[in-house]
Amino acid sequence: MPRGRKIRGVFLRDGQWWIRWACTLGHDHRKPSGELKTAATEEHKAKRAEVREARKVGRECCPRLVRRDKPLLFEELLADFMEHSKRTKRSHNNDIAKAECFEAFFHNRFAVDITAKEVEDFRASFGEGRAVATVNHYLKFLKAVYNRAIRQGRPISNPVTPVKLIRENNARNRCLNAEEEARLMAAMPAWLRPLIVMALNTGMKRGELRALRWEDVDFQTGTVNIRRDKTGDGRWVTLNSAVLEALHAIKRERKVLGGYVFCSPEGKYLHNLERYWRAALNDTKLPNFRFHDLRHTFASRLAMAGVDLYTVQRAGGWKTNVMVQRYAHLSPDHIRAAVEKLAPWSSRTATGTNTGTAKA
Repeated sequence: MPRGRKIRGVFLRDGQWWIRWACTLGHDHRKPSGELKTAATEEHKAKRAEVREARKVGRECCPRLVRRDKPLLFEELLADFMEHSKRTKRSHNNDIAKAECFEAFFHNRFAVDITAKEVEDFRASFGEGRAVATVNHYLKFLKAVYNRAIRQGRPISNPVTPVKLIRENNARNRCLNAEEEARLMAAMPAWLRPLIVMALNTGMKRGELRALRWEDVDFQTGTVNIRRDKTGDGRWVTLNSAVLEALHAIKRERKVLGGYVFCSPEGKYLHNLERYWRAALNDTKLPNFRFHDLRHTFASRLAMAGVDLYTVQRAGGWKTNVMVQRYAHLSPDHIRAAVEKLAPWSSRTATGTNTGTAKA
């Protein structure tokens, strides 16, 4: 086998090319590369580049350290992820319950030893008596914990990757009729009725309504600026005359006017909305109704009024039309007009009109 030009760190031994390099700790490392000198040269360059990059960022890079690394406990991965969640995620409080659940389930286990079968067992046991969406949220959380560890260079694989999420059927569309709306408004305290009016006429979510401040309301243009919505972006909401009248009524009648539009009687943030909302539902005995269904009612009424789905999407602030498609059956006029164009063809067939090409 021809040797060619000598390259420092690449040498031939017993018919096979080897490479030799020093790590950041000064250790001398050697390993076989293969029968091709060019491949060995490239591998040697890659090893030296890896060591140079490690030195730049002050990181240790040594194969012996990787082999001697003690396997990480799952709790260590979880703790690191929760620190990251606390710094970067608005939904950190939701992650706390998930972390406690998995910490108890995989207590004192090495992260590398947890298998896909164990994750499937967790899915089966945890799913008893819980909603499908809840189980999927927990699996996504566990997958994110492992993905973060992998991005940090941990020598582990993600046991959640082979596990399929459960198919969700959450196309809920519970809406208020006129009689139910009247009962709900009568049961709510008078100072909270404007909040219900605004929810029904703008489709704003509960969190958006509670966080709304007077400085975000523009009475001149009839709009509201939501500074940060569910996706982290802001959006503008258009107000109709019913909402504007409700907002003016708040300013006229409320004795203590705080910074928030919908505040407590003392002018503070409305923490206890659920207490008044739950009491009103119990009084009216509305079956299977949640606050978010006010948003469904908003979109459904627009669709039944003949508003096209794109405008419904823009008015409600949906990023895509996937969620809006559930209201398509409520606005059949444009579909009816489209299929009606086929009627003349059926009429010709019924009257015996020959629409084909005559034979020669």
